[in-house]
Parts: sequence; structure tokens; C-alpha cells
Amino acid sequence: MEANTDKGTQKNKKKEKKNIRCHILFMPDDDAAEAKKLSVKAEILAAFFVAVVFLIIAALTYCVILSAELRSARQSNVELTAQISELTEENDLLLVENEELEEKVAILSDTVNDKVQQEEERAAEEAQSCIPSGFPLKGTAAYDENETELDGEPIAYFQVAQGTGVIATANGTVSSIAGTGSSGYIIMVDHGNGYFSVYRNGSKPKVSEGDEVTKATELFVIEEGQERLGYQIIQDNQYIDPLELMEIYG
Repeated sequence: MEANTDKGTQKNKKKEKKNIRCHILFMPDDDAAEAKKLSVKAEILAAFFVAVVFLIIAALTYCVILSAELRSARQSNVELTAQISELTEENDLLLVENEELEEKVAILSDTVNDKVQQEEERAAEEAQSCIPSGFPLKGTAAYDENETELDGEPIAYFQVAQGTGVIATANGTVSSIAGTGSSGYIIMVDHGNGYFSVYRNGSKPKVSEGDEVTKATELFVIEEGQERLGYQIIQDNQYIDPLELMEIYG
């Protein structure tokens, strides 16, 4: 009987332990009011505190993580700001270099254009200098209008004074010298562009075959008894009227 009694006592103690409750007393500010009492099981209160602690820990952890992310974001922002500043400086430098290059290109383009224009003008002048459009005599002469052909080909005859120089009418090369003093000399100048100029006179030639001549080069000096000059122009193997090409004549 005593053993059974002991067992019953132990069970009651366990039940009492299991049924431990916590009492919370709320005291009002007004002394006349009654105090309120809240009874909560110890297990529930412990679970509540555990939950609160967990939430606090979670909140603190979140704050730590968020703070770290904010620091990282600030650092990234600082780095990006520095990169933007560097890129802006580089862009400014590139703009300055680009302006300098554009100025150099413009100067170079102007220089090239000037050189091209000068070359074109020089080429045009050289081309013009090889067209036999000049007057074949130094000084004045009388043109014979009654005799304008030789063997059916156009020719211009000029009466000139003794000592007058006969000059080439354009730049070129003496391609041939034919004839004699008694029959008269024929000097032919090749201008290298399809034009030939032909000079007929009995005076002694002052040039030789192969000589380079210009508009200032003397081919003859009119001697006594040789005061007549015959002048012809050939263009692309055809004789043409020299007066049509001549810029001035006396």
C-alpha cells in the first residue's frame, strides 16, 4: 500500500510540474482600479521569448547584412564616380586631340589642294607653253597678204629687216634642219603635243637638231638678202593657217 501511495504522489508532482503557469499582474495607474491578472503557461511564455530573441537576432543579422551592402554600394558608387571622372577627363582630352587633328587635316587638305591647284596651273602653263601661238620674230614685220600658200599648204610670209631675230613660237625640240644657204633652210620644231612649227629662211641657223628651245630661243638672225621669213604650223599631221593660232602678229 505504501508503494502505491508513493507512485501516486510522484504522478501528482509531475502533473504539478507540467501545469506550472506564470502569472502576470497588470497594475493600473489609478489606485482605485483593480489590478488585472494574466495567467500564461510557462512553455508558451518561453516559446514567446525564444521567438522574440530569434526575431531580434534575425533583425540584427539583416541590419548587419544591409549595412555591409550599403558600404559596398557606397564604395562602388565612389569607384564609379572616380571612373566617370577619369572617363570625362579622357573624353575632354580626346575632344581636344580631335579638334587638333581636324585642324591639322584642314591645314593638310588646304596644303594638298594648293599643291594640286599649283600642279594643275603649272601643267596648264606647261601645256600652253608648248602650243605655237607666239609671234616668230623679235620686233615688227610686214605680213604679205598676197601669198598665203606653199605647195597648196597654208603659210605666212613676213618681210623683216636685216638683223631681226627669228624665235621659236613655243617650247619644244628641234626635230630637223634641212636645206642650204642657197636654197634656204627649213627648221622644224616638235612641241611634243601634236604641234610642229616650221621656219623657212636662208640665214644660217643658230640651233642644231635635238636642241631644246623656248619662246626666247633664236633660230635665225636675218642676214642681208634674206629679209623674208616663211612660217607654218602643223597640227596632228595637218597644216593649219598659222594666223589662226598666232596670238599677235605684225
